[in-house]
Amino acid sequence: MFVSLYQMRRDAMSQARDATENLASSLEKETERNLDVFQLAMREVATSIKTPTLLRLPLDVRQLVAFSTISDAKELGTLSATDAAGNFILDSRSPVPRKLNVSDQDYFQVQQQSRDIGLYLSKPFIPKTGDSRQPTIALSLRLEKEDGQFAGIVAGTLRLNYFHDMFKDAILGQHGTITLLRTDGTVLMRQPYHPGDVGSTLAGGHSFLPLVQSDQGSYVDVAVLDHIERQYSFKRIGKYPLIVVVGFATEDIYAGWHRRAVAIGAVTVVIDVLSIWLSLMFASLLRRRLEMESQLQQLAWFDSLTGLPNRIQLQREAGRILAHAKQNASDFATLFIDLDRFKRVNDTQGHAVGDEVLREIAERLRKHVHTGDSISRLGGDEFLAILQDCDVLKAMHVAERILHTVREPIALDSKRDTRITISTSIGIAMYPYDGLNIDVLLRNADMAMYQAKSAGRNRIHFYAPEYERKAREHLDLEIALQRDFEAKVLSVVYQPRVDATGMLCGAEALVRWYNDKMGFIPPDYFIPIAEESGLIAELDAWVLGEACRQLAAWRASGLAVPSISVNVCAMDLKRSDYPGFVTRTLEAHGLAPDDLILEMTERVMFDEAADDIRTSIDEIHAMGVTLAIDDFGTGFSSLNYLHRFPIKELKIDKSFIQGIGESMTSESLAQTIINIGKTLKLTVVAEGIETQAQRDFLSRHDCDLYQGHLFSPPLPPDDFALWAVKQSHVTLRRQLP
Repeated sequence: MFVSLYQMRRDAMSQARDATENLASSLEKETERNLDVFQLAMREVATSIKTPTLLRLPLDVRQLVAFSTISDAKELGTLSATDAAGNFILDSRSPVPRKLNVSDQDYFQVQQQSRDIGLYLSKPFIPKTGDSRQPTIALSLRLEKEDGQFAGIVAGTLRLNYFHDMFKDAILGQHGTITLLRTDGTVLMRQPYHPGDVGSTLAGGHSFLPLVQSDQGSYVDVAVLDHIERQYSFKRIGKYPLIVVVGFATEDIYAGWHRRAVAIGAVTVVIDVLSIWLSLMFASLLRRRLEMESQLQQLAWFDSLTGLPNRIQLQREAGRILAHAKQNASDFATLFIDLDRFKRVNDTQGHAVGDEVLREIAERLRKHVHTGDSISRLGGDEFLAILQDCDVLKAMHVAERILHTVREPIALDSKRDTRITISTSIGIAMYPYDGLNIDVLLRNADMAMYQAKSAGRNRIHFYAPEYERKAREHLDLEIALQRDFEAKVLSVVYQPRVDATGMLCGAEALVRWYNDKMGFIPPDYFIPIAEESGLIAELDAWVLGEACRQLAAWRASGLAVPSISVNVCAMDLKRSDYPGFVTRTLEAHGLAPDDLILEMTERVMFDEAADDIRTSIDEIHAMGVTLAIDDFGTGFSSLNYLHRFPIKELKIDKSFIQGIGESMTSESLAQTIINIGKTLKLTVVAEGIETQAQRDFLSRHDCDLYQGHLFSPPLPPDDFALWAVKQSHVTLRRQLP
């Protein structure tokens, strides 16, 4: 009996240690990710201040450039920059910097006195201004002049309430704690929250030195702040001078054990004759019960069987994605995934095999989740995927891939070549159309999943029938696009680019698709389908070849077209052989690199494979090909990337051009983009010009090149040649005295 009780006591502590380690690890990852976002925004500000050309911009434009990435970090706090005296020169809260001086703050003084401190994290302080008088910390970076002299700082103030909100939902037991502290022992936040704890120190504790000398670990100690003994697990937060510590009170850990020890003792006294046999049996039952209670109490945010996030972590991830969608006015998809007839696997093969199947399915599902998305196990054979920035078409494609990957045979015994095949039914609910909160979306996706099962299983069903119809239409369109592309049905048309006098300065190659049954399909409709299906790389390669061939043909006929512009996407630039492909295409048609302009959207520069893309861009630039940003102002608009990447041309998006004469905001944005281009010595192109008023406005503000129906719609090659000849005569007559 005593051996059994001792083992039960050890098991309780072991399970508590696992739980604290899991929670510390999860909090460390989330905190590091958020601090990385904040630090990136700070470095963007520092870069903008160090760029001489940007310093000549008007204050409001400079504000736009400096804080172009603050949207990702707004919920964390505010950003600012100071001069060498500590006065604000940039302020994310106001276009005109507030009249504040921070020279008395430690995060300023440390950077002022030391050149090599790097990123500094301050002690807690109460802000001088603002509606909230809540404790705050600051991160700071040193700014220097060319000679190395101190020039000021970039600072980011972080609300400590943010960490309080992060910790408050944790289930810690009656006396459990979560503590965020600096490596010098200063407490920044503690849950349960007591205002007096913030700013206090743990440096006097017995375990403090081992805690700050290691990246992670576990120990048992009596707390400095409340003198309660706890089982602690801690983890260093990335490269930051921060540590997160999770503690479960030993009193809470052993509470169930104490109750069972008393129960075992009472039973032993009453039935002494059967003490050995009964104690062993009862101890076994109690151990299983204790394990169940401990698992519920341990706050494991990850499912123990599959390693996927469980419902608790799902709520956190879902909250993040929902906040992102609200902030960016974007959609996301909720996919309720339920394995078909999984009970039959358990009944015929046993639960061990069922568990193995679930682990394999979970691993496959992970491969379909990208950065920003979430995949979790709800329980049993139910999984939930939340796809950030996802429209109906993308949701359909991901769901189709999940159906396919789940259906692949699962090997159970390699020696006997035992395999099992299982299918799944998927219900999809779309935000914001099918619900404005996670609970409603989950319920509606669940209902859609049951509709998929009722329709025969191994299929996808949208909550709203019109989405399913739309997804099927997209799928039919994708099949038709693939077929027509292979049959060479698609064509390329060319839209002139002219200068302020109307002289031809180049042409943009644009793909067009006319289907026998569906008629003309707009590019805005089929290009996203080509991107999602993977056809876009082949399509872009074909357009590039056609455009270069046509430019060479025009020149051979005596028509002087200065250059050709072609659109490229991230998938093109991820290919290691793409720069070589461009070179070979130009050489095949006798063209020089400066005859070609490659246009890419802002989104390309923020792709997950940014390093591969940067390598291709650098190689293409080194060849002498001009690189342009298309639809500028509609994407991520991190303006600092304009001087990091070798961009030579900006195209103002047509949505801003169409607003000229109707919207002060559109006019202001168009003018701002022209100013930025002039400052950075970039060629600025306005596309989508339809009226003389738009053209006159752009001309008054020194726009370089013009494109739109006012001059000419996109034309087939022969019509383009006729237009170019006619336009050259018109331009010549204008130049005559």
